[in-house]
Amino acid sequence: MEEKMDLFGYSCFQIRYYRDILVMLFAASEINENSDLLPNLTLALRISDSCMSETRALEGILLMLAGKEELVPNYQCQPQATPFGFVGGIASSVSIAMSNLLDVYRIPQVSYAAQHDVLSDKMQFPSFLRTVPPMGPQSKALAMAVKHFGWTWIGIVYSDYDVNYMAMKVMREDVEMMGICVSFWEKILDTYTKEKMRSIAERIKRSSARVLICDCFEMDFKPLLQELNDLNVIDKIWICSTALTITPGYFPRPSLRILNGSLVMVLHSPEMPKFKTFLERLHPSMYLEDIFIHSFWEIAFDCKWTSNASSLLPAPREFEVEKLQCTGTEVLNDLESMFVLSDISYTYHTYLSVHAMAQSLQDLMLCTHGMGPFLNGSCADVEHLKPWQMLHYVRNVHFSTSSGEDIFFDQNGDVPAVFDFVNIQISPDGAVKLVKVGTCDSTAPDVNQIKMKSGEMLWSTGSSQSRDEDERLLGPESAPMVKWVLDALAGIMFPSSFCSESCLPGFRQSPRTGQPNCCFDCTPCSAGEISNMTDAIDCWPCPEDHWPNEGQTQCDSTTVQFLSLEEPLGIALSCLTCFFLTGNVFVLCIFKRYQDTPIIKANNRELSYVLLITLMLCFLSSFTFIGHPVRATCMIRQNMFGIIFAISISTILAKTITVIIAFNARDPTSHSSRWLGTRMPVGVVLLCSFPPVLTCTVWLLLDPPFPVKIQIQDTTIIQCDEGSVLFFYLMLGYLGLLATVSFVVAFHARNLPQSFNEAKFLTFSMLVFLAVWISFIPAYLSTEGKYLVAVEIFAILSSAAGLLGCIFFPKCYILLWRPDMNTKQYLMQTTSVSKNK
Repeated sequence: MEEKMDLFGYSCFQIRYYRDILVMLFAASEINENSDLLPNLTLALRISDSCMSETRALEGILLMLAGKEELVPNYQCQPQATPFGFVGGIASSVSIAMSNLLDVYRIPQVSYAAQHDVLSDKMQFPSFLRTVPPMGPQSKALAMAVKHFGWTWIGIVYSDYDVNYMAMKVMREDVEMMGICVSFWEKILDTYTKEKMRSIAERIKRSSARVLICDCFEMDFKPLLQELNDLNVIDKIWICSTALTITPGYFPRPSLRILNGSLVMVLHSPEMPKFKTFLERLHPSMYLEDIFIHSFWEIAFDCKWTSNASSLLPAPREFEVEKLQCTGTEVLNDLESMFVLSDISYTYHTYLSVHAMAQSLQDLMLCTHGMGPFLNGSCADVEHLKPWQMLHYVRNVHFSTSSGEDIFFDQNGDVPAVFDFVNIQISPDGAVKLVKVGTCDSTAPDVNQIKMKSGEMLWSTGSSQSRDEDERLLGPESAPMVKWVLDALAGIMFPSSFCSESCLPGFRQSPRTGQPNCCFDCTPCSAGEISNMTDAIDCWPCPEDHWPNEGQTQCDSTTVQFLSLEEPLGIALSCLTCFFLTGNVFVLCIFKRYQDTPIIKANNRELSYVLLITLMLCFLSSFTFIGHPVRATCMIRQNMFGIIFAISISTILAKTITVIIAFNARDPTSHSSRWLGTRMPVGVVLLCSFPPVLTCTVWLLLDPPFPVKIQIQDTTIIQCDEGSVLFFYLMLGYLGLLATVSFVVAFHARNLPQSFNEAKFLTFSMLVFLAVWISFIPAYLSTEGKYLVAVEIFAILSSAAGLLGCIFFPKCYILLWRPDMNTKQYLMQTTSVSKNK
């Protein structure tokens, strides 16, 4: 078995990568010590360094297959067993090169780090498998993390490689489908000039996006962090992909503070307590063939071997301080910080790769002849194992780890995508702590795929002052309170990242021209509309009989308005109507009581009764205007008012004409005397009342009035729609014409003898009537709702009261308080005096 590993991706020895070699040795020893796994067999490892080079990787494979120090393609030149599988490599480009060669022999290859999506294509890479998920699920997990925290405005930075570009392209499509906008999209590479890196850092600083997605390798990200540190850009939250590994000592401490409070997505990796015990026993004498142990020892204990065992390290420079000699008795105490055991993601998947190979070999050995997977139920022979036979078992392996995880490969050679999120927490002394704060499991239901522990997160505050410094400045007595407050804030608050602040209920989003959808202005809802949610795209109208509240966040029932008997205005008008109606009845009773007296006989007793009854109906008609409008009252009230007033005015006209004829017909045998009697007044009343009756009948047949609801802001006015306005104004116009004719006729009769003449009173009553209704028209047109109805009721009452008072109250005064004037002699005497004048 071979492990293609890069130990020198940087300028010096990296303990983190050496940890992956150690876990392979740990896995091999664990398997060999397990009597139930591969009994009677010893698992051996052959490790070769690819140096992140496709050429070195292919060279190493051919050397292992040939078994010699020189390349002999397609030949086995040693008696040792041929490797039955390869583990590696780290980079996708190296894994692709390895797979292209191993596919020729159908030798299984299990990678623990290569994540390029193309490697899932089994037509191109039939013998490739991996214990890490491809980039597609990782991109989706990053998008889900952004969505989980409610961020809608992000920036993207990625290493300038095809695999990173494709991953971020997929991620960008995912976040945009979730309604998240991308402020900028920048690629970086460690070979970029300082000026170009500074330009990218300045763009990051200028951007209002506080959350940045990073899919970068350490070597590319390091120069960018240095530029960001120079610009003091410490208020950004970074969410890094699995491509970035936080290696102690690689990032300078000032630059590393840029990442304080950020999140890094790592491959899911349960704890391996036995591995920690294995590391504690690590010693140069443990693995004599380990060429890296001496280099590790020198870095771990800051010492120097006297031998040439550490030749892999760069030669010391002249100005370097001479170090102590390594003795081999040093003790590994601080394993946690030395090996960064808080993040063993790739290490754990290296461990899984070795176990997957061993378990596949175990399944092969347990095969029963006649029930095997090959021709005629045959099984593979361990002594003469063919690579394609081993490939079959690796593809179908299914086992459980000590932590209880099920490990298997799908049809694409991939494992289920499960990721952990770790929070980078840097203490004031520079110690880096990676705290697991969340998980994303693609095998879980959609609503439960991502889980976060916000209470355990430390967010970047945009300040370089730490919590410990806050406690120190406030004093030890305030420390408990400071801790409580800061813990509470860390648990319930996290930084926001929006292009625009959220629109509160009562507002809607108004997109800004030429900018992404996440950039908008908040516009208040229009009149009659509401929005009851944050960041509403549209407002919606309230239903009928409802109106928005003051904040336009909910629809409240409107105030229903009509002239009601229960409100002061309705009560006042009703009382006024009853008062005039009572006066009308009182006058009618007086006239009935004194109907045989001269003054009543002299002024056409029958027409007086008709006028009093019609005036009584006029007063009663005002009640049809008060109360909740219904179809019946709407149809009756205007027509009733018009016809009754037409009869009243016709009666006055008939009385006036009767007076004129009576004083002009001095000779009983004259031509004028023929018009005296009841036929003329009845004819005048019927003739003058017919036009309004005809108008109202046609009105009710063609376009009758009906009740309507008119909503004006938070008030619903219930009133009668007059239907055809033409008929309404025709009726008013006819009443005005009839009143004008009556006024003119009465005015001409004002100088007739006073004893039998009431023309002056009729003239004044018509003058009052015309004045009331002329002033009614502008008042009617300028009001609405219940006040419009009140104006019409007042016009009806005042005009009817004017007729009643002007015509009948003078007669009532004579009947009740001046009986001496109600005699035939007084009337004849007054008439004679008038004639003489």
